[in-house]
Amino acid sequence: MRWLSSPQSAIQAVLLSQILLAGFIIAADLWQSSGKAAPGLFAPPAEGPSIRPYRPDLRPAEPGTPAMRPMPKALEFSLTDGTIDISGQIAEGDADRFLQWLDQTQPTASQVSLDSSGGSVSDALAIGRTIRSSGYDTVVKAGAVCMSACPYLLAGGVQRQAVEGAVVGVHQHYFGQNTILPAFMAIRDLQRAQAGVMDYLTEMGVDLRLMSLGLRTPPEEINVLTSGQMQDLGLTTSSPS
Repeated sequence: MRWLSSPQSAIQAVLLSQILLAGFIIAADLWQSSGKAAPGLFAPPAEGPSIRPYRPDLRPAEPGTPAMRPMPKALEFSLTDGTIDISGQIAEGDADRFLQWLDQTQPTASQVSLDSSGGSVSDALAIGRTIRSSGYDTVVKAGAVCMSACPYLLAGGVQRQAVEGAVVGVHQHYFGQNTILPAFMAIRDLQRAQAGVMDYLTEMGVDLRLMSLGLRTPPEEINVLTSGQMQDLGLTTSSPS
């Protein structure tokens, strides 16, 4: 290894290894974004593992296909044939935006259709309470996803359904990181937030075991629920059709 004998050669070797590593990371990310990772997430529960990769920025282009398209960075609201469609990632402030949209639109709807990869837990709880107080039912249609914080929107429905071919999943909460507060205060805030989620699920009639399934699953993965699990936990009130 004579070519590494000088300091300059050693530095060049380190730089080369870093470039190769960066190239590998970029290639891996592009491979995931191309849709090749999609079948692992969108496989039927009977054919795929319950713990699957989580990509909040992507959703299926068409039901049953591996192709993917971007998931909006904030919730989008629309009205189709008497159904309120909610899609996108749940961003901070979306709960207020939903109330404003309802006030402006005054929809004559009875159902809310969900297609969301999750996001802000506090906004999800607020939207779920708005859905319940408005008397709406909730549904996750075939080819749609309802993951991370989105199941709290699903829980808000008076009647709740996840159609066969929908993906509903949970994982550990992320409430944001405060780099100013001491660690013990951050833990205290986290516990208070978790208690708020427990209160919400109890209010909506959903079994607290749902949280247990989520807490076992790291944020970079998602625990995909079966229709039997959702019914047993009270997350859905009717079987898939």
